[in-house]
Amino acid sequence: MVHPVEEQHCLERLRQMQRDAAEPAGLRRLLGRIAREVGGHAALFDRAGNPLTPGHPPEDLAGIVSRLRRDGARSTVERCGDDQLTAFAISSEPDAPTLALSGSTIDRFTTEPNRTDALRVLSLTWRAQLAQERWRRVDAADDQVREAVLHLLMDGGLATAHRTAGALNDALPDPMRVWVVEVGAIDQGERDAVAEVLNDITGGRAWMIKCPVYSGHLIPAVAPTDHEDELACLRELVATANVSTGRISVGISAVLPLQDFPTGYTQAFHALAHARGNTERFATFRRSHDLAAEIGGRGHAWARRVLAGLEEFEAERPQDPARDDLQATLMSWLTFHHQATRHLKIHRNTLSARLQKIGSLLGRDLHRLQDQACLELALRLRASPATPGSTEELEELLRCEEVRRWAARLLAPLRDSPQLLETVRCWLLADTRSNPAAEALGISGTALRKRLVRVEQLLERSLLHSPSLSYDLHFALRALGEIG
Repeated sequence: MVHPVEEQHCLERLRQMQRDAAEPAGLRRLLGRIAREVGGHAALFDRAGNPLTPGHPPEDLAGIVSRLRRDGARSTVERCGDDQLTAFAISSEPDAPTLALSGSTIDRFTTEPNRTDALRVLSLTWRAQLAQERWRRVDAADDQVREAVLHLLMDGGLATAHRTAGALNDALPDPMRVWVVEVGAIDQGERDAVAEVLNDITGGRAWMIKCPVYSGHLIPAVAPTDHEDELACLRELVATANVSTGRISVGISAVLPLQDFPTGYTQAFHALAHARGNTERFATFRRSHDLAAEIGGRGHAWARRVLAGLEEFEAERPQDPARDDLQATLMSWLTFHHQATRHLKIHRNTLSARLQKIGSLLGRDLHRLQDQACLELALRLRASPATPGSTEELEELLRCEEVRRWAARLLAPLRDSPQLLETVRCWLLADTRSNPAAEALGISGTALRKRLVRVEQLLERSLLHSPSLSYDLHFALRALGEIG
């Protein structure tokens, strides 16, 4: 019969072990407790003999585990000087790890019920940790598949995107709105928490993607709903902001077919710039005419001429980037600039080498805004069928009355503030580099940024973050003869 005092001691020990198991790094805390009990060391090893916790366990522990596995036994006991070594599986499951102990007071652990209690808690804690790790891997795989779908949608691979999404049993909405949700917190756990809240608030209508470029952004494609319901969802979402998440801001695109996802993303990103500064913390993109739409098929010949060097390129060696790789790199660079390394998952040296190759093929300096704007417009115009009046001269296209009207509408909100308009002009002439622009204006970099933020609010578009309105502003000023 167990003495009441001894029974109370066993119960208190079990409660302490359970508390350890519930803490972060519970397995390591449990092993530390057991090591103190035996006056030595304790470690867990997987079936391959690898330690399951950080650090380097003593070689004698690894050795006894190796001998136990080699002999096919379930437990073993050895003597090593004044210490005793023992090893045994923590449960009867085939994949159960092996617990190895060395110390001068191992008998305190191996007596019952101490041993049984400890092994049960260890086994449950290991199982919980294993399940958590597997769940983490499933989540990571899910994120990778969703990011792959994002790339397919951005590159026009609609059919493959549908099939890939189908592998997750989560159909893509069509039509849809693209939302760009900005979470102020840096902690990725907070972004994940906001994603769960968003999914609940929208009733599962949001096909969630975590932005690979901006670590605080979510890019859900959301099935459209009643206007009042959508407003209620947005208000509830931004109201969930707290100290942990930081401010939550949301930009929303117009309702578009899924094939226009790239347009939707750009619209939502521009709306986000407006949302950051308004009281509601969300904004919907307001429809405006697009320069490529205004030019249309008349720019087909010019676009083909501009891009000819790249579209005719054939790699000479297997290790050289293919045409598709260079085109994807160009589009990513024009959209995200140096963040393209995160978008494409390539090293900055690889990006630099590809940009040099593309610049050589096209005869352009990809670090100059004027060349960037021309290439971005050409990429948007290349798919349009040629129409009567198609020309190879950009200046002729920009002199069209439709383009001049487009430019006037775009710049209209800045006409009442010559200071802001001049700031934009100097910033563009400096290739959107802040220091040279600030020097040209005779102001500080902070003052320049404040002015550009004000321009973002007036134009309801993004300037300081890419995708940026800088290309359209360049062409608008150029069409009206206000920039060279």
